[in-house]
Amino acid sequence: MLKSTHADILNKPYSQMKELKLYCPDDLEKIKADHKSAWQIFKDFNLKVYQNLPNDFAKPHIQNWCNGWEIRRHFFAYYKYERYLGNAPIIVVILNKERLIVSLTWHSYKAHLSKSSLSDFNQWINDIDFKEFDDFYFWHSRINEYGDFKKACEFDYDKIDLKQGEFYRLGKFIYKNELNNFNDDELLDWTVSTIEWLSKVYEYCH
Repeated sequence: MLKSTHADILNKPYSQMKELKLYCPDDLEKIKADHKSAWQIFKDFNLKVYQNLPNDFAKPHIQNWCNGWEIRRHFFAYYKYERYLGNAPIIVVILNKERLIVSLTWHSYKAHLSKSSLSDFNQWINDIDFKEFDDFYFWHSRINEYGDFKKACEFDYDKIDLKQGEFYRLGKFIYKNELNNFNDDELLDWTVSTIEWLSKVYEYCH
């Protein structure tokens, strides 16, 4: 199952193949092999998560470890309901070099194909009871996956301000070194539970 060592593998000197070939030619094959091996564990983990989710969920999209010219900077999978496959709201599972993140977000990359709008997605902010999500984190779309996330219980909801094209994410994370404190079943349960809890908000986004 996912451990801190799998996050550490993502902390490589370069991501683009041409740079790795130029600056790390002797290490390239090991970097590729280690990365692909860690990705396979991430993939297997997400397939187990899927098997434990309600039937509403379609099979997750799991991004490949490499796109041909770049070894991924993180491992990425997303979940949608079967009936909302054509919409851009997603629940993501991301492992980067610092932490494992599970969050509700807007899939900007697919937004132009979405049957639902960003304004539909942003409606969840007005519909949920934030007191039910005190142990979740809440962060603006301007903040990337390495940024500082604010606990939902610390957020000033009266000052929510979204400009065109902006949105908020809602989720949880585990720092990489804390992954070693979880056994396989515990990490699986934590991820499934977080996705199921976020699915209550996901339903408002369409």
